[in-house]
Amino acid sequence: MLGLFGCKDNKNKDFVFDEFKSQIESKGMKIDSVDETGLIYISQGELTLKISLDNVSRNYERDKDESHISDLVQTLVSYSIELPKNWEDAKEDIYISLFPNDNDFQEFLHAKITDEFSKVYVHSEQDKLTWITKDDLKKWNITETELDIQANNNADKLLKITPITFDTIENRKLGLIEVEHTTLKGALLFAPTMKEKIKTDFGFPFYAVIPVRDFCYIFSEKDFEFFSVRIGKVVVDEYKQSGYPITTEILKFTDKGVEAVGQYPVE
Repeated sequence: MLGLFGCKDNKNKDFVFDEFKSQIESKGMKIDSVDETGLIYISQGELTLKISLDNVSRNYERDKDESHISDLVQTLVSYSIELPKNWEDAKEDIYISLFPNDNDFQEFLHAKITDEFSKVYVHSEQDKLTWITKDDLKKWNITETELDIQANNNADKLLKITPITFDTIENRKLGLIEVEHTTLKGALLFAPTMKEKIKTDFGFPFYAVIPVRDFCYIFSEKDFEFFSVRIGKVVVDEYKQSGYPITTEILKFTDKGVEAVGQYPVE
């Protein structure tokens, strides 16, 4: 293991590696090899996943929370490689999903949103998300721009039939997205028509938190001070307990895009 991690903090990193190896083997996967940089190779059918444990090791060293390891394992298990061969068969199920930047995205198509998380292009079928690579674009004979347009179109279609409900707290609205496919809940915030969908109830710009993939809150600019001091514990609890954490940041959505305007501490 010295060759994999070096001497510094070797004990912690040995544990992270051993626990990671044990957990993926319990899911029917196995490590094929580890290169001289510590990059781990795992085969999934025709796809080779390249995994770095650096971020997980740093997080575990910080708080000794084994969920950092199980979260990564859960992400790997959620991979699938069964993409339709033809674009016409695939395009109606193209969306974005959100993942923390701890992930080693490698050749998967993604775009950074904040310092904490990125959007990843996925094919969604029966709540199984398949990440999309540049090789998939070649196979489908499309460009990344066409993929992005399709993902936005599909998000708008789904948003059109998705209720935005809200709880009223002291005459202030706290919004919730009630989508059937919960793996896409947070991602729907980025649908182009979201602005029009919520303008009546929440105005624009608006704020949101996405602590995990299937949970988000929405609130208005005028209610920022009210909610930002009240929802922190819920945001952090959701983030720490979920297998699919995203960020504890408070996000502001404007015509210019999305920016983090604050972050709840996890510790």
